[in-house]
Amino acid sequence: MRAIDFNLPAELKFNLDTGITTFRDNRLVLFDANAIGLLRQNLIESLGVAAAREFFLRFGFQNGFADFMQMKIGYEFDNEIELLASGPVIHTWEGIVRAAPGELRMDRAKGEFFFTGTWTNSYEAEQHLSFNEKSSEPVCWSLMGYASGWATAFFGSKLVAIEPRCVGRGDESCGWKIQPPAKWGDEAKPYVDALAKF
Repeated sequence: MRAIDFNLPAELKFNLDTGITTFRDNRLVLFDANAIGLLRQNLIESLGVAAAREFFLRFGFQNGFADFMQMKIGYEFDNEIELLASGPVIHTWEGIVRAAPGELRMDRAKGEFFFTGTWTNSYEAEQHLSFNEKSSEPVCWSLMGYASGWATAFFGSKLVAIEPRCVGRGDESCGWKIQPPAKWGDEAKPYVDALAKF
């Protein structure tokens, strides 16, 4: 199967009798984006930007890692590149962001991985701007965490996604760049440190 052929809505099961919605026997819970945006803002105001960022990075990482394992176990893709590309497809289906993969360079034997792409209509950037002025740093924290978790599960060793451009700080689009922690410099330290224990 190609990544683009994956149809998430067809895989969901809704049960009005139990109130449980599942994807491959895992329970899903649907929330309004504005509610998540308000939660995000409350965390920023209560705990500060650094703690809120760490929370959403870790939340996204766990979500991305778990989603990858569901796809790896449950579906047969044409090749491993299609499996990797199914992550952006799922994120798009989920209404979180329109994800379009870009450049990919990978050498498993050497531990080398480099993957870029573009995010359009990020709910996280949208929610940030609905409560705040433009940021001086990237704001799509859960997206970065998700991409990190997905790629780490795929590659088998820690990878960290950074957002080199973000609508939340005034860029025309959002985007990602994923590589091993050792490849990042000081600009990525808050993101690498937040995901260090995973």
